[in-house]
Amino acid sequence: MSRTRASGSLLAVAFLMGLAGRIHAQTTFPNVRVTGRLQEQFYYFGNGDYAGTTGPKSNFFTRRARIEARGNINEYVTVYIQPSFEGGRSTSGSCNNVVVPGPLPDTIPVTCNLTGGIRLRDAWIDVRLNNIASKTGFIVRVGQEKRPFSRYELTSSNNLPSIERGGGRGILPLASNDLFTGQGFVSHDVGASARIEHKLDDAGRLVTVTAGAYNGRGESLNDNNNAKSFGFRAVGDIYRKLSIGGAFFSHDQIVGTDSALRNNAWEVDAQWGKVGEEGLWALAEYLSGERAVAGDQPKMTGFQALAAYNIRMKSPTSWLYAIEPAVRFDFADPDTDVDDNASTLITAVVGFYISSRAQFRVGYENQSFQASGAKSISGLRTALTVNF
Repeated sequence: MSRTRASGSLLAVAFLMGLAGRIHAQTTFPNVRVTGRLQEQFYYFGNGDYAGTTGPKSNFFTRRARIEARGNINEYVTVYIQPSFEGGRSTSGSCNNVVVPGPLPDTIPVTCNLTGGIRLRDAWIDVRLNNIASKTGFIVRVGQEKRPFSRYELTSSNNLPSIERGGGRGILPLASNDLFTGQGFVSHDVGASARIEHKLDDAGRLVTVTAGAYNGRGESLNDNNNAKSFGFRAVGDIYRKLSIGGAFFSHDQIVGTDSALRNNAWEVDAQWGKVGEEGLWALAEYLSGERAVAGDQPKMTGFQALAAYNIRMKSPTSWLYAIEPAVRFDFADPDTDVDDNASTLITAVVGFYISSRAQFRVGYENQSFQASGAKSISGLRTALTVNF
């Protein structure tokens, strides 16, 4: 065989191999990707003065055990389902309102799950209404999702530098996240939403606007008063790693004999960087809203600021992938018209990344109260988390 013919044959083989690779790489529909997360925690707190609400001083427990399935029916339809298994065995007892330390008797409703078994967290269908190549996307979502409120609530629980978003087990659920969850502004609900996503550049910077309507009763529950809750959120990547956002939410529910009661809330937030990336990540948000109480609705506020610095290991043979010190400050006031009933939660954590998907964290937490004579709670919380 001549050199020319040999060269031509090699070129033909290379072309066919490249073509086969491109055909193999093409997306096929429908397709499904299965992922999950498992998170184990242990705590030890000096919480004896509040044992009726906080439970034991020390405890091992599974915080999250979830399998997630995301599938594309075609280029325009996406489905996502996330069952949750951390409910465990059924337990006896009841979920009571938390008594707020302060000069006046006051209680705050909390969200709890005392029944064991499988829970359904996210379950939604997305339909994109325009060409996927367009810089601006128009998407409709129907199903169960998180309400569009609170940036830290909307941050994936795969990797939380502070271990918990609110006051976790072992301390009183009176942090900002707890107050606004209990009043129906954050966490999961059943409904429908529409969002606009506009790409600012090829680096992935976006401006997103979301509006949704929901039953208002929370995870997997039917409407009970023929009214709907609705929310609006806008967020934009405005400069380098800086993103700002804001939201409004109007929640409906039956309180006493009032089936048309609404309580409203708004929030503003900002974030630098992304969780788990090398370098600085920081987040701050201020939340203000009304509590669902018949008659005069008390105003509540919350403020939280968090920062973490991810330090990557340089050695390719290091057992550690990264070390990440983090701090959190949370101030929550359940009634701004009442003095000395707010609480402060300070958390200091060191995270040890075994990989980008596996972390061990140990943190010190201190929860204190404005009320005169109210004793604080402090202690250690640890978490081993994996997502796959």
